Amino acid sequence: MKNILKWNLLTGLLFSTQVWSHEVWVDAEHIHSGEVLQAAIGYGHFPKLEKIASDRLGIFAPMQLVGKNGIQTLKQKGENYQYESELPLQEGSYLVLGTYKPTFWSENNSGWRQQSLRQMLDAKYCEQSAMYAKHVLNVGHGRTDNDVLTRAVGQVLEIVPLINPQTVQVGEPLPVKVLFKGEPLSNVTLVATFKGFTERDLNDHNHTLEPQAFSHQTNSQGIVDIIPLREGYWKAKVIHKADFVPQSECNKLATYATLTFHIGSEH
Repeated sequence: MKNILKWNLLTGLLFSTQVWSHEVWVDAEHIHSGEVLQAAIGYGHFPKLEKIASDRLGIFAPMQLVGKNGIQTLKQKGENYQYESELPLQEGSYLVLGTYKPTFWSENNSGWRQQSLRQMLDAKYCEQSAMYAKHVLNVGHGRTDNDVLTRAVGQVLEIVPLINPQTVQVGEPLPVKVLFKGEPLSNVTLVATFKGFTERDLNDHNHTLEPQAFSHQTNSQGIVDIIPLREGYWKAKVIHKADFVPQSECNKLATYATLTFHIGSEH
């Protein structure tokens, strides 16, 4: 097991040479039965939460909560990235969802704008980006509804936990399945890190590289075992890029997915 942990730490550090600037994740504190859920959209550098720029607010769909009784939309309250449930939650397991809607981004000599190639005629590159975030929430410390957690919710790119992270101890595998348009995505790299792993300056706007505590590829069924190195608040991430159709409108279709969860007693 020590060799496995050392290997994951080493490969994670090697993969820190990859650059991701802004990303989307969901943050939610642990609550007990009868309490109102307070959740937030993270957009920027994990785990720092910050106000979303006004010209990007329209990109984000309202946050949603998935439980055994279906899906409900959360209400925005507080800062523009903060949401809460209409009613207190009962004990059990839930998924909290965040969505960055498909958006064209093109770059020319003046920089990036929310435009396609048909709108920015001198563009050097165009990407339609969409981001999907999911958080595993276990309310209380007793009954769980694992069927809620292990069932796909229909995100275009989605990380599906195959067991409840609450049952996973440090050094044990957390199997997840990566789906793209509902189908298993094989041979894609999933990386993961935890709050406190990196000492990167979160106020650095030069998109400093984010070290990763884990990195591995999915198998032919789209499954990979995340090996958590320690207790705490974790974020897993997958990126998938493909040619956009038609090419006259944009070069690449880029989808991003994150899964946040807690390991061990710190939840």
